[in-house]
Amino acid sequence: MLRNLGSMASGVLFGASLAVMAVLFTASAVAETPVKGGTLVVARAADIFTLDPYNTQDDPSIFTELTVFDRLVRLSADGKGIEPELAEKWDVAKDGMQADFTLRDGVKFSDGTPLTADDVVFSLTRAIDQKSSWGFLFSPVKSVTKVDDHTIRFTMSDPFAPLLPALSTFAASIYSKANFEKWGDQAGNHPLGTAAFMLDHWNQGQEVALVRNPNYWQEGKPYLDKVVFKVVGDDTARLLQLNSGDVDLITNVTANQVDQIQGAGNQIYSLAGTVGGQITFNEKVKPFDEIPVRCAIAYAIDREAIAKVVFFGRAKASKSLLPSSTFFYDPNTNPISYDLDKAKTLLASSSQPSGFEFQADVPSGDSSVTTIAQILAASLAKIGITMKINPVEQTTMQDVINSEQYTVSIGSWTNDTPDPDELLGVSLDYTAQNGHHSSYHSDEARNLVLAARKELDPVKRQALYSDMQKIINRDCPFTYTVDQDRLFAARPSVMDFTPNSQGKYDFQNVWLNK
Repeated sequence: MLRNLGSMASGVLFGASLAVMAVLFTASAVAETPVKGGTLVVARAADIFTLDPYNTQDDPSIFTELTVFDRLVRLSADGKGIEPELAEKWDVAKDGMQADFTLRDGVKFSDGTPLTADDVVFSLTRAIDQKSSWGFLFSPVKSVTKVDDHTIRFTMSDPFAPLLPALSTFAASIYSKANFEKWGDQAGNHPLGTAAFMLDHWNQGQEVALVRNPNYWQEGKPYLDKVVFKVVGDDTARLLQLNSGDVDLITNVTANQVDQIQGAGNQIYSLAGTVGGQITFNEKVKPFDEIPVRCAIAYAIDREAIAKVVFFGRAKASKSLLPSSTFFYDPNTNPISYDLDKAKTLLASSSQPSGFEFQADVPSGDSSVTTIAQILAASLAKIGITMKINPVEQTTMQDVINSEQYTVSIGSWTNDTPDPDELLGVSLDYTAQNGHHSSYHSDEARNLVLAARKELDPVKRQALYSDMQKIINRDCPFTYTVDQDRLFAARPSVMDFTPNSQGKYDFQNVWLNK
């Protein structure tokens, strides 16, 4: 759980341990001195949308922004605390109404211009804008101001319990004010940051290439000359490219690929409890505006079968919308389980007692989600509901969700921090992305989100988040499938790749031992 916000110079934030860690299943190489040079080629399932954090909503863009931009603070690798990044230290008032951050000296953007307090104020003023994609994360922040050339002040309208976790997210990235003003609405194609790498080129639909920032503030880093993100939408194609040596690292590894990857002498990285399988209903489409219909589908999900058949033991049946590694996760809030009799009873009380037909969108090339959809379709058929599975190219699917041009989507959620304010904020605060693009509106739920955001007592905060999880299990605006391990795989030559506790990665410490 979170400690109360108080005066804090640096470092420790979270008071409870987090049962999440990166595990290397194949033997790690003996530690050696990092070698400079080389190009790391990464195969990912989808392309980016933008490199403007103001509008970002997809994982590939988020991960790329984490490599191009720094933030004031960063989440520690073990998920237990917050560490300095562009801020050397900070002090949060005991009442949680003000926080001052002292900036690191000598930081430059990748073009050699110095980072100033004005750049930080500009970036974070955009971040707290409630019209931005993630402005809700900072809703209690009234203003970000410059105290002096080395100090930034946050002033809050209410105490803000998750301030530091929010500032560790991609949404709080720091970038050049002058560069943004130069490019305007095209700034997402022309990023200028202070992190280890800078944009070289972006061939949309094919690859994003980053090169070493020659002005990076961490002396001697990064070690790599270049990082290339290739778009490879098919799970099997990514595996084959890794095992053939065409790429060095792949994301979105499926559980059934682990043995083959290890058998080829490559290494697996696993982070447990950070990914939650999620089904989202568009309540603008009838009959998904009805609670009995949504909950009937939720009770028709055989989560144990999904964990066994799809994930080979690298997943467990979810008991909350929150992934199990999230703080204030509560598995005892009337969790939804597989119960076809209850599903039939709920459907019988709806406007569609005899069943109906609908289409569910799934990301094409994602074998795990496709199999989940097939298991669900088979169960729904037993209660009279026909679900047609519609594969959609992964980048396009994100766009379809963002524009709310879908009926039901099947996918997953990944936290950016272990604090629940992000997921439950975007889901239950209907002013945030229209209830995560679901059109779910509940004043009861939204008021709990706002109350928890300003509650500094962790015991009281737990009670509020437990109530939110009960509402989700009652109204089924979204439903959950399984808590999955996030899996990466890399060639043995990839050294010091260390995703943090939420599966987010950057590459300032990575080097190639070839």
